[in-house]
Amino acid sequence: MTDNSLPDPPIRRIVTTHDEAGKAVVMLEDAASNHKWSGHGNVSTMIWSTDRTPAEMWTKEDYGARIVPRQPPPMGSRFAIIDMPPGSPGFMHRTDTLDYVICLDGTIDMDLDDSTVTLRAGDVLVQQGTNHAWVNRSQAKARVAFVLLDALPKPDGRTPPRAWAAPRSDAKGAAPEPPIRRVVTTHDRDGKAVVMLDGPATTHKWSGRGTVSTLIWSSDRCPADIWTKQDYGTRLIDSQPPPMGSRFAMIDYPPGTPGRMHRTDSVDYVICLKGRMRMEMDDSAVVLRPGDVLVQQGTNHAWVNEGDETCRLAFVLMDAKPKP
Repeated sequence: MTDNSLPDPPIRRIVTTHDEAGKAVVMLEDAASNHKWSGHGNVSTMIWSTDRTPAEMWTKEDYGARIVPRQPPPMGSRFAIIDMPPGSPGFMHRTDTLDYVICLDGTIDMDLDDSTVTLRAGDVLVQQGTNHAWVNRSQAKARVAFVLLDALPKPDGRTPPRAWAAPRSDAKGAAPEPPIRRVVTTHDRDGKAVVMLDGPATTHKWSGRGTVSTLIWSSDRCPADIWTKQDYGTRLIDSQPPPMGSRFAMIDYPPGTPGRMHRTDSVDYVICLKGRMRMEMDDSAVVLRPGDVLVQQGTNHAWVNEGDETCRLAFVLMDAKPKP
């Protein structure tokens, strides 16, 4: 891949909105085309952005057409997918952000201050404002999805972080297969970037329809708090994210899963990781396949797995404005 080459394969992007009658409809269905190239062959493709919390979702603006720097807007977010060719060198950097990261294809190394973590397709990462560099030491391209949320800067020691006891669900069922590897970074006492957690995500919620939802992380304020040692992935899973917050989860839908019409006051960043999923809206439907991305703007919808294999979707839900 060279500078100014397009991502291959293209990234199919779907955006929903409401029509004049208030029904859920597709606003955009295209190959995402807002690209940014580095000097080393990387191509970053902007999918969507927000510039406030609760997020705005009642305009017809294409927030994926904006030019957004690495640090998202105050109280906002940035959703992008980056292709990194073999040999792509990294550079150490950090942002005051809470990052939800999904390795979609290939293998990528994340260098921290004194250590390295290797992510493979299907692994997820929660980056809490830590110093890092992305290096492709493999022989194939890596494709990685990034959702960056505005977060608090390093505390000055005068204001203690807010604590929250993490409730757990007693519901039981089969764990998702394959397990979802979850990596979480933090800072040690010397302020260096280190891995806080690395293992299978274990906070699940089972439905009567056979789906299993796995919570990866959450936040309950904006800017997000990234300076505690809390595991925000052990909280109760709900459909609506916390007020002023976010929810990052993976949901597995077995073959034959029936749909359930619902909506939330949230802007949802959705990625199809595996399988074939039909999203039904009020009077229409759209089919997602691996690699497709969706921006759901508070629209009524139902997920139906009409295929013969389990479908896995990744969801980042952010609190959004109710209908004016």
